[in-house]
Parts: sequence; structure tokens; C-alpha cells
Amino acid sequence: MELGWTLPKRKHYLSELIKSASTRTYRIRFQGKAQDFSIFSVPIELPRYRLENGRTTGLQAEYLAANSEIDGDFFRADGESERAQKEQHKILVRLARDRKNLFNEFEKNTQEEPIILSSVGYVINGNRRLSTWRELLNINAAKYSHFSNIEAIVLPFCDERDLDRLEADLQIKPDLKADYGWISEALMIREKLGRFGYNEEDVASIYHLKKNEMTELLDCLEYAEQYLESRSMTSQYSKAEDKEYAFRPMSKSRRKMKNAPSIDKEIFEKAAFCLADKPATGTRTYAEVQKLAENLGSVSESLLEELVDDTADLTEWEKKDGLSSALSVPDNYDIAREIIVEALDAAAERKKDKKKRQHVANQIAKARECLDDAKTSITDQSSQSGVLASLDAIDELSRALREWVEENG
Repeated sequence: MELGWTLPKRKHYLSELIKSASTRTYRIRFQGKAQDFSIFSVPIELPRYRLENGRTTGLQAEYLAANSEIDGDFFRADGESERAQKEQHKILVRLARDRKNLFNEFEKNTQEEPIILSSVGYVINGNRRLSTWRELLNINAAKYSHFSNIEAIVLPFCDERDLDRLEADLQIKPDLKADYGWISEALMIREKLGRFGYNEEDVASIYHLKKNEMTELLDCLEYAEQYLESRSMTSQYSKAEDKEYAFRPMSKSRRKMKNAPSIDKEIFEKAAFCLADKPATGTRTYAEVQKLAENLGSVSESLLEELVDDTADLTEWEKKDGLSSALSVPDNYDIAREIIVEALDAAAERKKDKKKRQHVANQIAKARECLDDAKTSITDQSSQSGVLASLDAIDELSRALREWVEENG
């Protein structure tokens, strides 16, 4: 299977191709304006995968972690590397089979939209589709011969940032974010800020994020990496993809806990990681981590009682240090999660009971506030209709409530 012609061959072919006539066009927003580009048919062997493809960033990192003998710049040093293109193809095929399974689609259907190529033949949009078509052709060339030539548009020579913005526009729209993956987006952003020297405003603009949203996303990535390292799964980003709702409230809570002792922050993070081990469905984990931050004291006491022995002669700091150590022991993760959930349920019941106990007093306080407001709102134009009847009813209620207080006081 040929995964892209050589650079000189691609450049020559494409430069001649765009001079030819085409009766069909495809409109995209590029360089800040809507533009129509001619649709051409190109051999499927021609395009090279764009190794900076956003969707693959996390799986590229996993590959490098699993193959430590390979240079960390493997997917960035040379876009023409045959070995890097081969591994990128494997990653793309894996992605094509996940989530929205493209193999199921193209085993039955033909190409509907053109892929987008850079001026030198790198795939800016359509990498997964291309990998799928190549695999299908490899499986049964006769059956899938219609993929031997594929439709593409060719962009003019441009700045790399134009390509980044186009990829973001096409692939990270709100309705496609779930298909994209939050970790891949965060890794892309961090790479742009670090390796490629983009400023925060440029990156936030490219990925259609507010600056605080971008900061939170990077915080979540940092927590994901800490979590994976603590679970001996360093750089296995796919194992943290379903834990976003644990890391987001951790990010928000970190700002609220910035003045808390470092040992408290440590306990919170390790306890939250225990909740992340088996995240609840939907946003329930988000709520659990939020409640953990709000009830860290009582939860810590419950954890301490079960996980740390002989605490009678320990100082407060020594108890917390012992708890932090206990939360780092893999055998304690499951029992810790159970304790945390039980402690949070108990805290919720206490809050509910307190609310019930305070209900009468709170309602009376509200009634008083309403009467105060009524008094201060009196003007010459205020109507007195029904006021005396309401005051009589209030007096009656007030006497009954006073009797209740005196009898039970």
C-alpha cells in the first residue's frame, strides 16, 4: 500500500492539475472568507497524511510512550518519513473504526465530499476517510475500485496557521467536538503554545475558545496526565478520555483552594482521582468532585478512620500526610472511592436535615423581609384595599407561631 507519492512528484502533479479545467467546485471558509475551489480527481496513492492532524495527537503520544526507543519528535520531524506515515495510517484506521465507524459507512457508500489537500499534497481534512478507503482497497481492490481515484480540492500555498485555522473550523465545530475528543484538542493547544510559539490569543481564536476556557482545558489535561501517571498509565491518553467530568471540577476547585494548605490540595486531588477511576454516567462525577471539594474536611475524617491506623498520637499534619500516603496505595483505591461516596451521601443528608430544621425560621425571615419591603414602598398612591384583612390574617398566624415557640422553647 502506497501512502503518498514523493514530494517532488506530488508538487509537479498538483501544480499541473490545478491548471486544468474543472466543472465542479467546493466552498469552504479559508483565510477569513468563503472561497470556491475546483474539485479534481487524484490517485489515492498521491496524498500524504498530515502528521500534525489534531485528532491523532493523543494516540501519537501513546505510541511514543509505548515505544520509548523512538525519538519524541518522530511525528513532527519529517512529514515525508515512510515509517511515520505508516504508523499514522494505523492510528487513523483505529480512529476510523471508533465512534462513528467509517468502515461501516464506506463499505456501502461512495465518497460524497472532497478531501482537502495542501499545495504540496498533505491532507488537511479527510485523513480518516482516506485511511479507510486505502484499507478497503487493500482488502478488496475489485469491490472498492471506485476509491482508486478520489475527489480533492487543492489549497494555494499558505501560512501554516491558515491550515491550523481551517482544520479547527472544519473539525472542532461544537456539533463535532464529541467526535474529536477533548484530550486531542488540549494536546494540540499546548503544542501550538509551546513547540510552535503561538500566543494565547491566536490559539484561543483558532480553536474558537475564550481564554479562560482554554486555560481550564489545559488544567484538565494536566490533571489527566497526573492521574495517568498515578495509575501507572503514563501518556495512555485514551484511558482518560471518559474522565473529563472529574477533571473539570478539579480545575475550578483548584482556583478556589489556592490558599489552602498544600497537603489539603494533595488529599483532594488523590481523592478525586479515586472517583475518576470509575466515573459515573453523565455529569454525576462532576457533581461528586464538586461536593468533595465542599466537604473535604468530613470526607477526610471518614477516610482517615478507615485507611490510617494508630492516629491517636499523631499531629494534624501527620494524620493528613498519612492519609495522602494511603490514597496513593493502589489497593486502597476502590475502598477509598466507596468511603468518599458514602461520606458525600451522609453530608448531603445532613444538609437536607438542616434545611428542613431551618425551614420554619427561614420562611418567617422571608415574611418579615416582605413586610419591611411593603412598609418602605408606601407612597401617596399606594392602595389600601385588602391590607387590613391581610394584616388580620398575619396577626393570627403570628400568634399561632409565637405559641408554638413558647410551648416548645
